[in-house]
Amino acid sequence: MDNLTIYINNEVVLEFRRDYHIDDEQLAFLDRMDANMDKGIKIYGELLENPNSRQRATFVTMNLIKALQQDNQAIQTASCVYLINRMPELIEVHAKNSDNKIIIELIEK
Repeated sequence: MDNLTIYINNEVVLEFRRDYHIDDEQLAFLDRMDANMDKGIKIYGELLENPNSRQRATFVTMNLIKALQQDNQAIQTASCVYLINRMPELIEVHAKNSDNKIIIELIEK
C-alpha cells in the first residue's frame, strides 16, 4: 500500500493511506483551505502574501504537527488529505526541531 509517511525527528509518527477516498465535501473544504491561504500565511514569523504550493504544504504540515501534539484526529486527517491531493507526488514529510524552530522537508517521488 502506498502511504504518505510523516516523520518527526526521524521517527515515524503517522502513515496515511494515499488511496484515501476524498468526497465532494472534503474537496470543497480543501478549496476553502486554499482560499484562506490566498490571503497570506505566516511561516517562521514571515508573512507570505502569495504562497506557492510548497509553502502551502509546509504551512499545512505545521498545522498537522500541532494536531498530532493535540491528538486532533480531524485536523490530522484534513491536513493529510490536503497534502495527498495538492501534492500527489509527496511520499514523506520530515519535521525536525532545530534551534527552537521546526524544519520541514517535503520528499516527492
